[in-house]
This record gives sequence, C-alpha cells and structure tokens, in this order.
Amino acid sequence: MLKIKKLSDIPIRDACEVWNQGFVDYYVNMQMTVSQFTFRLGWDELSPDYSFIAYYNGLPAGIILNGINELNEKRVAWNGGTAVAFSFRGKGIAKKLMESTVALYKQENVDTASLEAFTVNERAIRLYESFGYRVADELVFLKKTESKENNPDSMLEMPGYSIHHGLAHDIRELSFYQHDAPWKTLWNFIRNGESIVMKDENEKAAAYALFQKKNGNIILYQCAADERRPNKPELFQYLIDYLQQTESRIISTYNLPGKNQFLINILEKAGFKQEFADQKVPLKQVWMKKEIP
Repeated sequence: MLKIKKLSDIPIRDACEVWNQGFVDYYVNMQMTVSQFTFRLGWDELSPDYSFIAYYNGLPAGIILNGINELNEKRVAWNGGTAVAFSFRGKGIAKKLMESTVALYKQENVDTASLEAFTVNERAIRLYESFGYRVADELVFLKKTESKENNPDSMLEMPGYSIHHGLAHDIRELSFYQHDAPWKTLWNFIRNGESIVMKDENEKAAAYALFQKKNGNIILYQCAADERRPNKPELFQYLIDYLQQTESRIISTYNLPGKNQFLINILEKAGFKQEFADQKVPLKQVWMKKEIP
C-alpha cells in the first residue's frame, strides 16, 4: 500500500535513509548523513512543508524535495531532488510524488517551477514532460586543470575597465544579474560565494563572475555581461583570464547554460573540457521549466 506524506510529518532519519537509497546508483555521489541532510534542507531553502516522502507497505520508498520563494514578484518553485529506492522502482511512486508536488504548487499559487535532470536520464525526463515540464536549456560542466598560467602580477589590464572583488550578494542588484537561472547557481545558494565585477571608467558595471573557492579550486556558477555592451566576448575573455591567474589548480563550471555560447566558446578555447562522472557519463543536464496554470 502506497502512502504519500509531507516530510514535516515524518522522522528526518526516514527521509535521509530513502534519499541515500534512492541515489545509491546515481551519476554523482549524493550520499549524506542525517546532519548533512538537515543542513542541506536549510541552506538550499528546501521546505519540509513542501516536500514529500512515499511509504510503501510502511517502508520509506521515495522522496521529492521542494522549495518555494518569491522572485521578481513571482512565486517560483524548484525541485531539490527526486528519488525512489532501488527495490521500490517500477511501482509508480515517482509519478505519485510528482502529482502531490504539482498539486501543492497550485495550492501555493506558484507561477513557475523548475528542475534539472541528467540528459542520460531519459526516463526521468519523460516523467517530467508528462507533467508539463519543458526543456528550457542544456547545462554543461566544463573543467580545466592546472589553471595558473601566468604570474598574476604580469597580467595585462583591459583599458577602460577595472576589477572589483566582492561577495556573492554584491551582484544581486545588477540590472543584468541572471535571476532566471538554475536554482543552485543563484547567489543565495552558493556557500561562501564570491564575485568579481568589471566596471567601466564611469564606474558602471559591465560584467561579472559568480564563483566559489572550494578545496583550493574554483567553481564558476555564473558569468554574465550587460547585453548593451558591444564587446561582450572581450569582457568574458578578460573575466576568465582573470580567474585563471589565481592559485587554483582546477577551475570548473557548474550548470552553465548552453545558451551562453560566447562564454562556452571562450572556455573551450582556453582548454576547458567536458567533465565526466565516475561511470564515464558526461556531466550534462537539462534545465526544465513549467508554468503553473
């Protein structure tokens, strides 16, 4: 017998257990302790009141995590993970979890919902499409090792522009900040996030990079330029060159939108390569969105 319950109504240990069982054969390591799971809920703004656990014959069998927030005067929702334990697959549990989620979104007056799925996970993508989600973009993971190429002190400046270091939240008010982006690449979800902003001679922001330093490496989450600037490629090139002057041994991108082709071309020319999971599966996702009627 299948029962769907809210995460807020069940023991957190059950939720963590089914999460780990559901992602035991995933493309990347998603295993967590109870403490790590609880911390992630808070940091990623995933609400137990908006998330669901499926029980099959009294055993935790599936999970879906959801967050809902206000963004640009709209209610937006994001899926923080959907998984069914291996021994319970093929019983329609993921479909029931999605039905509960979409019903909740409507009840909570959500305008837009989004999620990410690995491109190789065709079964999951078909499930989401059956609920009205459509692919909005393809997300790529690129990586370059031994990024330090030159002495930082010898780096050439870009005439008419200056670099300003800051924290992740410093770019949130920029007119060209990418609000409409995969949720884990937004400034408020990046732990200890940093930013660099390029400003012109009039102190007007022209471009920025949003990143995180982790274990001596850099993870790039966003890189954007003011669309009104005719020299966008040069601005991107300078930001990437600047990041490569750091002491970091590895620079990688996280859920980089494929539509940002200018940036991808620059990264590939700089030696960035497609990243792969342990199973030799390309780390590539689709970003899916759904308008809630």
